[in-house]
Amino acid sequence: MSLTTVQKSIKEALEAHLALKHVKSHVDEIEIRLAEAYQKIKNLDQLVEKELRDIEDLEKIGLKSLFHRTLGDMEKQLEKERQEYLEISLKYNEYKKSIELMEFERDLLSKKLGNIDELKHKLDALKKEREAEILLSENNAVKNDLRILIHEIDVSIALNKELDEAISEGKKAVKLLLVVINYLKKAGEWGRWDMYGDNRRAGYLKRQSIENARRNLSQAQHQLNLFTRELKDLGENNIKFKVDTIHFNKFTDFFFDNLISDWIIQQRIKSTLNNIESTHDHVRRILLSLQQEKDSNMNNLNVLNNGKDAFLTE
Repeated sequence: MSLTTVQKSIKEALEAHLALKHVKSHVDEIEIRLAEAYQKIKNLDQLVEKELRDIEDLEKIGLKSLFHRTLGDMEKQLEKERQEYLEISLKYNEYKKSIELMEFERDLLSKKLGNIDELKHKLDALKKEREAEILLSENNAVKNDLRILIHEIDVSIALNKELDEAISEGKKAVKLLLVVINYLKKAGEWGRWDMYGDNRRAGYLKRQSIENARRNLSQAQHQLNLFTRELKDLGENNIKFKVDTIHFNKFTDFFFDNLISDWIIQQRIKSTLNNIESTHDHVRRILLSLQQEKDSNMNNLNVLNNGKDAFLTE
């Protein structure tokens, strides 16, 4: 079967794009080698300076050292330092020339990459043309296969969006729950001081911690409700896990304005803290499941997109 004009254009664009991808790969390799060479020449530069200082130091102390060593020994040492300086200088110059050649090659190849983005946009536009061409063709079997692919991609994209939204709301809930947990722990610590003495400061700090926990708990509850709503949306899309909403009951019922004793306050703080820590762990486990689901969905989306690309570029 002969190729259409669009198919021929796609074939040419693909070949050009593939050639540029190879060029880019080569440029990336050069960049890695250059980074290593830059570090090497930096080290050599430091060694060259050190060797030069050693020579200058020896030349300066030459006369003074005559009282401690023979002139021959000094000359030998000086010759040794000069030899080391020469060897390192030669290595430095070799690396410098190598770097210049790599930079020249990189710059030359980079110019060829100037139109890679433009070529990519052109290829995408040609694929859309080919997609429309297929959908308007009389080949019902091919049209149906393409429509199925497009539908599956759309479903996967929509699912990914909902997963992102659920993960975002869940992370906000975890953050707020951690704030509440920290305040309740502080209230528990100050409460122990308050129970074993008439410590007004401890009592004040305890009440302040409980009030901060109460305020943030209200926000956490609201965030948990938003998270639950997002999970229900996912449930409508047959997500493979379900949420036990009993873990998201309101915790504010555990706080009382008038309690019998500090001992009861401590028990209430401990009970509420355990409940919130349990909920915090539950939300984190759900977030882990969501992330795994997202990773799986992204892999599936990549497979579908690759399949569609192959379909459109045949």
